[in-house]
Amino acid sequence: MILVDLERVAVRRPDRPLFEDLSLTVQTGDRLGVVGRNGAGKSTLLRILAGAGEPEEGTVRRGRDVRVGFLPQRPVLPPGTVRSAVGSNWEAAAILQRLGMGALAASSTANLSGGQAKRAALAQVLVEEVDLLILDEPTNHLDIDAIGWLEERLARFRGGLVVVTHDRHVLDRVTTRVLELDRGHGYLYDGGYSSYLAAAADRAAKEASAEAVRRNLARAELAWLRRGAPARTRKPKARIASATAIVEGRAPAPDRAGNLELDGGGTWDATPRLGGQVIEWQGVGH
Repeated sequence: MILVDLERVAVRRPDRPLFEDLSLTVQTGDRLGVVGRNGAGKSTLLRILAGAGEPEEGTVRRGRDVRVGFLPQRPVLPPGTVRSAVGSNWEAAAILQRLGMGALAASSTANLSGGQAKRAALAQVLVEEVDLLILDEPTNHLDIDAIGWLEERLARFRGGLVVVTHDRHVLDRVTTRVLELDRGHGYLYDGGYSSYLAAAADRAAKEASAEAVRRNLARAELAWLRRGAPARTRKPKARIASATAIVEGRAPAPDRAGNLELDGGGTWDATPRLGGQVIEWQGVGH
């Protein structure tokens, strides 16, 4: 069953496109991870998929009566207690407990910290019966036990799943396709995060090879234009300028100057799986 279909959608910023000519279909059973550097348009794309935003160009089609659960990057909870926002049944209580929010069930949502509000909003989404689950950074503010529990729950979910996360282990565990947003384009890869890394490296190598060929052709064109016989001196200046720009210019900078960065300042490959104690602060002020 098709849950949502994007056809040639585009969203731009004043200085650059976030993505253009992007087509994507999410069906029941699909498990899609979305990756890209900060500012690449991941959260914007998730909002469009969830129906919380619209593209500037293109078409969005939604399956009939599809129920969507959406965890935005910065959720807004309704006024009242955490329990009233999430639910008062046993499942809601169990999920709050798993996410470290059991002791705050009676607290007002207005008094929660940003991390607590994100966990409460995640619980709220997981309680719902939905066909399409769209999660923007669900592992933020979770400890290692809660992340492990979330992995298990998402692995059992039988609807469509779209997730943005900086946790490569979650991507490897729960996704079967990866969409990379890179310099205004979308690249779709089959397989989890490990398969994506191999395919993305292959794409980068092909791009570098194509750029080398393009420059060599431009050099040959420029040399021919410059050494032309007098009878051929009326060659278009635009061709000379175009070839010169290719030779003297540089290829588009890759969106990643290495591996994708984690929020903590490390890299995907250099950062081990989080342990029981992540960080300890003493005497901190802000």
